Amino acid sequence: ISSVSLEFDGRRWRMCKLFSLIDWNSVVSALVGGAIAGFFSLRAVDRSAKKDSEMRKKEEESLLNAFLLSIRDEVDTLWNRYMWGIGEELEKLPENQPFLWQYPLTQSYFSVYDNNSSLIGKIKDNNLRKLIIITYTQAKGLIDSYRFNNEMVKTYEDFSLAHRQTSDPTFEEKVKAELAALIRYAEGIKKQHNEIKENIVELLKRLSNI
Repeated sequence: ISSVSLEFDGRRWRMCKLFSLIDWNSVVSALVGGAIAGFFSLRAVDRSAKKDSEMRKKEEESLLNAFLLSIRDEVDTLWNRYMWGIGEELEKLPENQPFLWQYPLTQSYFSVYDNNSSLIGKIKDNNLRKLIIITYTQAKGLIDSYRFNNEMVKTYEDFSLAHRQTSDPTFEEKVKAELAALIRYAEGIKKQHNEIKENIVELLKRLSNI
């Protein structure tokens, strides 16, 4: 028997002896236990992520509901305030008459809408989202129209005063021209008023169900 063969047999004997000393039940138990622990750890992470996702979804839904309620309150409050004043006067205006009221407009009225524009795109109801955007766009357009009408009324009054003070026929012609322009413009404002009124009624009806 060669020395190499004896050395190999010695190593094999030592390895067999080493393996015989290992508690395989403990090893298997440890491996199984580790696998089980890892499995449940992954499940716990998955449940935690799912729970976090559900919480974020609920928070977003709660935020959107609060935003829509605020939109409802803002629209309702501003429309009532408008109708108690100049809106009622506009509806009483006869055909082919100028609207000679000067409506003071000195602030930004749509704080809820303007300061939370990022939430508009998150409204899942396409028709509701579109209705909100259209209504606010119309409201801003109506305000711009009243501002311009204010300027026209001021110009008309200035020409009227100048004509009374001077009897200058040039001012008389300017008064007539401004009056005709105011009559035409009043019809446009009344059309805008009626269009936004329809949308506000519909919008408040939709938001009342939230």
